[in-house]
Amino acid sequence: MDLALPDVATQFAAAADRAFSGAGGVELARRAEVDPALRLREIKVVLDALGVPDLDPRADLDSSIMAAELVRVAGRYIIPFPVVAYVAARPEDGVPVALASAAPLRVDHGDLFGNWVLHDLEGGASEATPATARLGSRLAPFTTDMARRGDPGSTPVGEVELLCVLWASYLLGVSEYALELAVDHVKGRVQFGRPLSDLQSVRFQVADATVAVDGLRELIHFTLWRLSADPSNSFTDALAARLQAQEVAQPVLRLSQQLHGAAGMCDEYDISFLVRHVQPALRLPVDSDALSDILFNRISTHGFATLFPLRAADVATPE
Repeated sequence: MDLALPDVATQFAAAADRAFSGAGGVELARRAEVDPALRLREIKVVLDALGVPDLDPRADLDSSIMAAELVRVAGRYIIPFPVVAYVAARPEDGVPVALASAAPLRVDHGDLFGNWVLHDLEGGASEATPATARLGSRLAPFTTDMARRGDPGSTPVGEVELLCVLWASYLLGVSEYALELAVDHVKGRVQFGRPLSDLQSVRFQVADATVAVDGLRELIHFTLWRLSADPSNSFTDALAARLQAQEVAQPVLRLSQQLHGAAGMCDEYDISFLVRHVQPALRLPVDSDALSDILFNRISTHGFATLFPLRAADVATPE
């Protein structure tokens, strides 16, 4: 497996970065809280101009990598739009596709589209519509309760896997930017006559976070390859990538906010918006604790194809 990204994906990511930064970057999240309509009026226009409706991440490996790079860049700017669902939209009609919790049934930015296709981690699928207006909480300003419509169905092979990896890539982008914010802050913040970056404890924490983010990036690239090479046997890989993304993003965000001190809680600083707006991505359809249980049960039943394969019998059941 070659972990180097194809040129087309690198160029697409660069184009997305220019488009998002040109539209306002993180400032879009600030403005969207005041004017939610800009999500369709401005952000959807940017995505359409990038050709997202014509990008099918299910088509081939290059397309899935391009989609993952797009959502990674969106994560860096905490773009207030259901980018993953829009990228993974059903090819035949453009209906957005999302992972959703079983109860309550919720989707971030669910109010933007009248029809959705929702998948759960147990293999169930259903169509849904927004049930209420946005919840409007500070930690999830655009999360929407949904109502199922019609009879439930089953999820096609590869759908949940794709969504898990795309969300992992989104959290990678969030983690990358949070780490960059932390590095910039400790380099510029002077306390007791010297920059915070001179403190060995700070350097160790930043180094650990850097290793974690770099490792997540490689895991996502590997998992995308696995989804392409063996789509019918990559569900465990996708769950593992999603869980690792959650377990990397949470401490990196916490570290960045801590290193900012009290300023990390103020919306004048980008890290505050990253922490607030990323909460649905960290908690839907399930949080890391629940997902770790699901992953453990999956490995216990089916094993895990790694460099050192695990059989189901090798996984001890906790007492």
